[in-house]
Amino acid sequence: MMDSMTQKAGIIAAAAFGVVLVSTSGYSSVSAQGLPEGFKKGELAAEPSAEMIEAGKRVYFTKCVWCHGVDGAGDGPGADRLWPRPRNFNQGTFKIRHTASGELPLFDAKKPIPGQNDLFETVTHGLPGSAMPPWEGILSEEQRQQVLSFVTTQLVKDRKFTDKQSESQTVLQLADLKPKPATDESKKRGGELIVEKKCVECHGMEGRGDGNAFNLKDDWGFSIQPANWHKCWNFRGSRQDPYNVSNIFRTFSTGVNGTPMPSFADNTSVDERWDIANFVNSLCERDPLGNPLPIDPLTDKPKINFVIPSDMVEGEIPTDLEHEAWKKAPKRYVAMGGQITHKPRNFVNRLDDIWVRSLYNDKHIVYLLEWDDRTKSVAEGKLPWAPTQVNIDIKEQDPKTGEEGSIAAHQNNYTVYNDAIAIETAVKWKELPAPIKPRYLFGTNEQFPMDIVKWEADGSLRAFKGTGWDKDFEERDNYEEAMKLLKAEWKNGRWYVMIQRPVGNKKDQDYDEDTFFEVGQYIPTVFFAWDGHNGDAGRKMAVSAFYYTFMNPPVPQETYIYPVVIAVGVVLLEGWVLTRRSNKKKGKTL
Repeated sequence: MMDSMTQKAGIIAAAAFGVVLVSTSGYSSVSAQGLPEGFKKGELAAEPSAEMIEAGKRVYFTKCVWCHGVDGAGDGPGADRLWPRPRNFNQGTFKIRHTASGELPLFDAKKPIPGQNDLFETVTHGLPGSAMPPWEGILSEEQRQQVLSFVTTQLVKDRKFTDKQSESQTVLQLADLKPKPATDESKKRGGELIVEKKCVECHGMEGRGDGNAFNLKDDWGFSIQPANWHKCWNFRGSRQDPYNVSNIFRTFSTGVNGTPMPSFADNTSVDERWDIANFVNSLCERDPLGNPLPIDPLTDKPKINFVIPSDMVEGEIPTDLEHEAWKKAPKRYVAMGGQITHKPRNFVNRLDDIWVRSLYNDKHIVYLLEWDDRTKSVAEGKLPWAPTQVNIDIKEQDPKTGEEGSIAAHQNNYTVYNDAIAIETAVKWKELPAPIKPRYLFGTNEQFPMDIVKWEADGSLRAFKGTGWDKDFEERDNYEEAMKLLKAEWKNGRWYVMIQRPVGNKKDQDYDEDTFFEVGQYIPTVFFAWDGHNGDAGRKMAVSAFYYTFMNPPVPQETYIYPVVIAVGVVLLEGWVLTRRSNKKKGKTL
């Protein structure tokens, strides 16, 4: 997987620095009818009936008002704690559409047909990467049509879906446009086009959304981030079908209204848009064989395997990511969520996953941790609290009522601290009576403490003992000599951190503070991550659920020897039998 990602990044870099020269100056993708290629004129739908609108009002004030507000201005009671903020319906600006840039989305109260009813699909499937959930299974099909009838006629105030004088429908004929095969040539051409069209200025050199990560705003004045192309499951309008290249083609063709993301329909052909879509789609994380990751229908994220296997290597554990041992090591997706149980809480979590691999030898175990972070954040000067402090007084995302005091308005205005990551393992994991687990947030008490190893972007690597969420850490100076930071690199929106720690044994270490890793045993493991640009520090962080480190037993030499011995024995036996038969025919005996 690393080879393919490096190759794709190389395509972008080569194009950016002029190794691949492309020019389409003066090119226009507008048909003789004045429409972008791939689009046709559509008809505005009829206005919903009064009965549909009234029924939709009841649904709206039961389910939707809490985020979108009484007047649909995106200012409901929950809005100030959300980022991105809920949609303000008043302007009639909708992001996910099959219509041309700037136009209203498709909506027909009588036709909930896929590809012909944008708003119905949004309500049905929700919007990944936001707080908008899928309402399928909660609201009936009729209720979804009803609530949209109310929204489009009563809450969209600046425009009118049925106004033929000022509104038009130019519809992308996506169902009729056959996807272009994702050949190497098509993906290479797509990599060149995203440089030519300046996509990398926002989305970054490797497509991780780090190009212009914190200077963009939407039409409502709130900060907005470019999409991370490596996480297709977070693409808007792609729920439960994230690897469908048509979703990307649609977005490049129509643009995303209300954001800096424009439509490319006027300056690219249909063929070129498929090339771009094929390239972007190729960047999304896949398994070692290049197949799409299985998506959990409940979370719309990659399915989780809670066991983190660690393979044994002979001799020193390699630090080169391109080493064959790391390429073969299973790569686990670890889902992360904002810590909101204790103050300071993390209501807007920017680190939603990390990827973990592990290797071990007779003395050490190494974790390779990778995660996407749009900025490399290092605190300037000395932090106002000791590294051991957990209960620190920092600015929590605790908004006041109204847009100016909302979390969305505060984005990118927090004090910058260190990016950081920590690995927490249970110390006395063998003594935990099933199914009891230690309290994952820094341990339970002195009887069942947690062994915590934390790296920060200022270069520090420290070991702590955790005995409870309300207690500061106990720093373990004597243990730091046993740990080693093998790698810490931020590159094009991604951190690569490699931490080595002892496997442990009761003879040389402290059983009350050290985790002993045993081959063939499941060791409870938790991960914490901090995004310094998001003002993360102390308990304001991202946390994982419990995972389990499992050191795979080494393959015995007999596994390789016995098959050879058996095969040789079978050959000798068959030879003896054949020789005996031959001698019998000749009247001889052995």
